Amino acid sequence: MNDGQTPTSLRRQKEQAERRKSILKAAREVFFKKGFMASTIEEIAVRCGLAKGTIYLYFKCKEDLYVSIMGEGMGLLKKEFGKIAGLPLQSDELLAHVLQTYFAFYRKNRKYFRIMFLSAQPDVRELAPDKLLRECMDTARDCMRTVSDIVEKGIKSGLFRTVNPWAVANILWSTINGIIMSYEQDSMYREDILGMEIEEILRESLDLALNGLRRTT
Repeated sequence: MNDGQTPTSLRRQKEQAERRKSILKAAREVFFKKGFMASTIEEIAVRCGLAKGTIYLYFKCKEDLYVSIMGEGMGLLKKEFGKIAGLPLQSDELLAHVLQTYFAFYRKNRKYFRIMFLSAQPDVRELAPDKLLRECMDTARDCMRTVSDIVEKGIKSGLFRTVNPWAVANILWSTINGIIMSYEQDSMYREDILGMEIEEILRESLDLALNGLRRTT
C-alpha cells in the first residue's frame, strides 16, 4: 500500500529525502571544519553540488542548518543515555555511568559538542525554526530526565536523601557542561589557572555531588 501515491510522487519524495541528506552531510563537513561564523550557504551548496537556491528550498537559513546538525548530535547523546536506565546498578553507580557516558560522547563527538553549545546562543536560536528548536530542547530534556529518574530511584531506595530530582539533574548537567566549556574555550584557564586534567575535575565534581546526595543516617 502506498496511500494512493503514484510511482512518480514516491520517486520524488525519495529524491527529496536524499537531497536533504546530502545537504546535511555537506553542512556537517563545512561546520565541523570552519565553525558557524566562517561557513556560508554558498560553500555548503558547492560541497553538495547544488545551487544555492536549492539549499533554501530545504533550509531557510544557515541557522536552520546549524540547529539541524545540533539535533543530530542530541539524538546521538539521547541514544547513549537510553542504554543507561535499565542497567542493574545502584543509583550512585548509574550517575557515575552517566558521567562516563557523557564524557565519552564529548571525546568522540567534540565537533558535535561545540555545535550543541553554540546553538544555544540567542543570535543562532532567533533565526532557527521554533519547531526545530523545540525538538532539540525536547531531546535535551529527555537526556536530563534520565538523570532525574536515577536520582529519584536513589531516593526511593533510601540511598539518597530527599531532594528535588529535576533540580539535581539540572545542577549536574550545568556543572558538567560548564567544566567542559571551560576546557573547550579558554586555554588560559585550562593551562595557567586550573592546572588539572578534565577527567580529574569531573571525578571530583561527581564525588561532591554523590556525597551531597547520599543519606547519612
